[in-house]
Amino acid sequence: MARNRGARRLRDSDAPPEHLQPEETEMTKMLPEVRARAVLLIDGQEVTHRQLEALMALERVGSMKKAADSLGISTPVLYKYVKEAEAKAGLPIVQSSSKGTKLTEYGKDLLRKHREMELRLEGDRPLAIAGTLVSERCVLTAASVLSASGIACEAVISTDKHNLRLVDEGRLDCVILDDVLHLMERAEELEGREIGNDVLLHLDRGEEYARLAFGAQRLAFRYLEERDFKHKIVSEIFEPVLLDTCDLSYFVNRSLVRRGVLRAAGAKEQRWSVHSIMAVPCSDHPDVEGFISEARRAGVYPKG
Repeated sequence: MARNRGARRLRDSDAPPEHLQPEETEMTKMLPEVRARAVLLIDGQEVTHRQLEALMALERVGSMKKAADSLGISTPVLYKYVKEAEAKAGLPIVQSSSKGTKLTEYGKDLLRKHREMELRLEGDRPLAIAGTLVSERCVLTAASVLSASGIACEAVISTDKHNLRLVDEGRLDCVILDDVLHLMERAEELEGREIGNDVLLHLDRGEEYARLAFGAQRLAFRYLEERDFKHKIVSEIFEPVLLDTCDLSYFVNRSLVRRGVLRAAGAKEQRWSVHSIMAVPCSDHPDVEGFISEARRAGVYPKG
């Protein structure tokens, strides 16, 4: 009878001798962590890690003293780091006023490029995407489809303003904007692709308005201003369903009503307000194109 020379059961005697096991475990623990770090060069001159830390702290808190405190150094030392970085750049990186100290556009661009390089060095990192309550459905649906195919995703649902701050910090690979004016204002640095469109509904309850934190609100109020319609924004609303019970006028995206987020009973469609929902690639992550395709397929409106 032939003997089975294939797989066999593991016996205790197959394990390495006990005196070898601790040594191998210790060797594994002793292996050093290897991590690459991006170096920012300006005309061949390196902006040091300390100088970059100083600029990032200033960007975060907007004050020389607070930035120095957060780094555990004195204000003069922080000032020295900033001036050293500016000397290498040959251009102002920060600007001060009575309200504090903030980065110039050039300074923001330097940090953005550094963060992009750092992200590239991380290797197989999750796809970082963001949208708002308006685009939430297509963002999360697209992320779910990619996740099912083995692509790790991290999704943020916030306001356009907050999401663009994440873009400036180099923390997103793609953002979906529902206020297309943001894209128009930053046309030199951002390029968008339409994944759908939406339209605003308006409920008229007088001159006092509640402004929703999501959607093409700036488009709506610019329309009122251009036509000299009397209006006053007296409240900002983050929870859309509260619009159903408030006694103020408001604008809201039709897609939110179609999705059942709120009723908006009596609100009328404003044909002048048709606008694009735009996906904006923010990095060269290999899965950005796949995300945009899935987001476009999902759409901002429910199917059926």
